[in-house]
Amino acid sequence: MPKLFISEIQASQDVVSMFVATDKQLRTAKNGTQYLSLKLSDKTGEISAKMWEGAPEAARGFRDGEIILVRGRSELYKEKIQLNVIEILPVPMGGYDPADFLPVCPYDRDGLFDQLEKLLANMSEGPLKRLCADFMADSALMERFKICPAAKAMHHAYIGGLLEHTVSVITLVYRICNQYQDLDRDMLIAGAFLHDIGKIEEFEYDTHIGYSDAGRLVGHMVLGSQMIDEKIRSIEGFPAETALVLKHLILSHHGEAQFGAVKLPASKEAVALHFADDLDAKINAIRRIVANADEESNWTGYDTIFGRHFFRGFVNSEEPEGGEQSPQPKPAGISG
Repeated sequence: MPKLFISEIQASQDVVSMFVATDKQLRTAKNGTQYLSLKLSDKTGEISAKMWEGAPEAARGFRDGEIILVRGRSELYKEKIQLNVIEILPVPMGGYDPADFLPVCPYDRDGLFDQLEKLLANMSEGPLKRLCADFMADSALMERFKICPAAKAMHHAYIGGLLEHTVSVITLVYRICNQYQDLDRDMLIAGAFLHDIGKIEEFEYDTHIGYSDAGRLVGHMVLGSQMIDEKIRSIEGFPAETALVLKHLILSHHGEAQFGAVKLPASKEAVALHFADDLDAKINAIRRIVANADEESNWTGYDTIFGRHFFRGFVNSEEPEGGEQSPQPKPAGISG
C-alpha cells in the first residue's frame, strides 16, 4: 500500500500506514483501564498515538524502534493531531523502504565530505593536523560520521546532519579567526571538527534517531574526549598540553552546565567554538521552524524551546523589504 506520511495526516482521517514506533509505554487510566501510549514517526515528523482496546497484547508484539503497520483514526486534541490506534501489526525486515522513515541532509554528503577535507587540509603542519588526518583516515568511523545526525530533534536532526553541522562550524571558525587573529587557528579548527565526534556513539540512527545506552549514560562530549584519547595514543610524541587544551574545547562547547557542558569555556578558543556551534545549531533550528510555519502568516507559531514567535517576513506584501527571499544557502566553503 502507498505510504501515508505524518505530514499528510489531517484531523478526522482514517489512517493505515507504516511508522517507526518509539516511547512505547503501557499506562493505566484513572478508571483502571490499561492503554498503550507511543510516538509514531517517519521522515516527515512525529505524532502521538494511543491504543485502548487490546493494549497489553499489542505492546508485547513489538519493541521500541521497530517499524509497525498501524490502523487507526486521527483526531484533534489540544490543537494537535494525535492518532487513536485500532490495530497494530508487525512489519518483517525488508517489508519497508528505510528512506521513508529517516529525513536526510538536503545537501550532497559526498560534496560536504570533500569540503571537509579541504577545510582540514588548510591547517598548519603539526600534531593537530596529524590527529585530524588520523580521524579522516579511519574509513569505518568516517562512514558512520557521514550518516550520523547531529541531534535527536533540535537541529540537523537527519541523516548527514553531523557532517553538515561540522562543515558549517569549521567554516565559521575560519571567519572568526580572520577577525580575531590572536586565536589559535589550528586548535579551533581541530575543535570544530571533533567537537561532536562522540555523537557517532551517542545516537542510534537505523529506523529512527534515538540515544544509545552510551549516549544516555555518558554523552557525546565525554565519548568524544575518549575517542580523541584513543587516537592520540597512536601518535608518537603528541604534546600532552595540546591534548589537554583540545579536550577542554570538546568538554566545554555547550557553554553552560545547564545545557550539558562538562566544564565552562575557559579559553578564548573555547568561547569562540561555543558561540560558533551555538549559532549554527540555532539558525538550523529556526530555519526548520520557519519552514514548517503557516505560509500565509508573517509569523510562526509560538515555539516553546525558544520561547517566542519568529518573524517570517511580510509574506503577503507584493514587494517585501529586501527583495525576494533567496533559497536556503548551502554551507559556505573556506573563508579567506
